[in-house]
Amino acid sequence: MMVVFQVCFFVGIALAVLSVVLGGLTDFLGIDGADGMDWDLELDSLGIDISLPLNPVIYIVLITVFGGVGMILKTTTGFTAFVILAISLAAGIAAGFALYRLVIRPLKKAQNTSSPDTEELIGVLASVTEKIQANGFGQISYVVNGNSFTAPARSTRQEEIAAGTEVSICWIQEHVFYVAPLEQEK
Repeated sequence: MMVVFQVCFFVGIALAVLSVVLGGLTDFLGIDGADGMDWDLELDSLGIDISLPLNPVIYIVLITVFGGVGMILKTTTGFTAFVILAISLAAGIAAGFALYRLVIRPLKKAQNTSSPDTEELIGVLASVTEKIQANGFGQISYVVNGNSFTAPARSTRQEEIAAGTEVSICWIQEHVFYVAPLEQEK
């Protein structure tokens, strides 16, 4: 029984370390992962909230806590194998549930409400905060849903745009906002 707990604990630790290393590597290389690893089944229209988290981080925490609690209980108590297994499993499930409810779910909701989608930004008015160089870059600031954002920008016509000029966001490509100055009325 102790071997099962040790394998779960050390595999969980190894997966957590591997996740951090690979996450840092993909961030450094600019590789965006699919957000398909976190699925929720929510029936909000019926007033029912059934969440089925399929996030690998939750399961890494579950097996790590299961193994760690099992090792501790096995070496420090005289409980039977069934009791140790039940307590360890309950602790792992509780840790995974707490992680999901208290960390992952609130962060996911905050991410979804604070940052607008790329499609929502097309046509939004912005102000040039740092001069956009001809054939070069500058910076714009814009407000969406009451939140202020800044972004790197280029002119759609490859022309210089002075700081303080009002512009419209035309498209976004590789995190660079392509903007055009608003036409001045005569």
